[in-house]
Amino acid sequence: MNTANNQLPFAARLPSPNGRDAPSVPGVLTACIQVLILLAAVFWGLNFAGQPLMASNSPNLQFNWGGTNLVARGGWGRMIRLTNDQWLCVNTRFERNGSSLQIHRCRNFPGDWDLRAEIFEPGRLLDNGELIRLPGGDLLLTGRSLVEGQSYRLPVYRSLDEGQSWTAIGVIDANEGPAGSLKHRGLWEPHFFRLSDGRLAVAYANEKHEAEQPSFSQVCSERVSPDQGRSWGNEITLAAEPGGGKLRPGMPVVTRLINGKYLAVYEIIGVGDADVFSKLSTDGEHWPPGLGNHLEGHHAGPWVVSLASGELLLTSCANRVSCSRDFGATWNWVEPPPWNVGQGKVFTWPAIYETGPNQIATMIAWHGVRIRLGSWIANR
Repeated sequence: MNTANNQLPFAARLPSPNGRDAPSVPGVLTACIQVLILLAAVFWGLNFAGQPLMASNSPNLQFNWGGTNLVARGGWGRMIRLTNDQWLCVNTRFERNGSSLQIHRCRNFPGDWDLRAEIFEPGRLLDNGELIRLPGGDLLLTGRSLVEGQSYRLPVYRSLDEGQSWTAIGVIDANEGPAGSLKHRGLWEPHFFRLSDGRLAVAYANEKHEAEQPSFSQVCSERVSPDQGRSWGNEITLAAEPGGGKLRPGMPVVTRLINGKYLAVYEIIGVGDADVFSKLSTDGEHWPPGLGNHLEGHHAGPWVVSLASGELLLTSCANRVSCSRDFGATWNWVEPPPWNVGQGKVFTWPAIYETGPNQIATMIAWHGVRIRLGSWIANR
């Protein structure tokens, strides 16, 4: 609201000590009420429909957590299954003058992990690795690749030998410019998922629209590939602040529900403490406008997975896990939390995977990339 051109009406005015008119007390109350009404309208216009996460002592919402296994030194771990017993993990290796993406393999999950490959791009920083296995067995890898302030890319690599070697095959999205011209114009945190017809999709955080009108500080975008990662279609808006603005939806993760719909979760910088929101799509390509539903209790870097049972598990940098049995309409805390890394938001960038009947694995970046298995205490 432009208050310079749209003054709130006052009931009466009294002379002020400096010679200017001052509002009367009734006028002030009227103005306050109008401001509150305006704020309420804005609040609901942004679709902040809260979904409280309720505590539960039910035995079928409790996990038994095992020991911790170190996967790799470094940060940001994401993994995929090769066979029943073999898994691959991509993590970031940070150096003094750069970073790379490492691929580790485990043959006795979740036990010992050995270095399988390492991807470098000379002069560029790599991070936010993400893996997916195609139906034919080929592996794809993406992540963020950047020269700060100048070049941002989301490259795609393919492996035909279960992660031993990798070849660049395409770019999901890019933003290129002269040195120093693209500060805060990056592309971040890509997440692969598959559509019901077999096409490959990716969701990611996107700052490219900052200089446009209307201006968006950051949005969650999506692109779909018709040819298994070689080329990518037009940008789809997954989540954005209505009309533009400073709010920053980001770090999207999408999972397909057993009813065929898709659920996306993402953080929004500028709402609470990087609070987590969610949104449903019937096909994974078309998303309702706005910011979605506010999931109370989760903050930053969310991850969601749909289990074979139809239950959803959600985590975030609040480092707790919650469960939904109604496709994300309501959520309950799962006790106890898998990790004890301190109170409040701690940047561990967690992920959850279903690893077997009645079993999941949680992965975090905390003094290295670590993994812990958990199982339901009671039969659900």
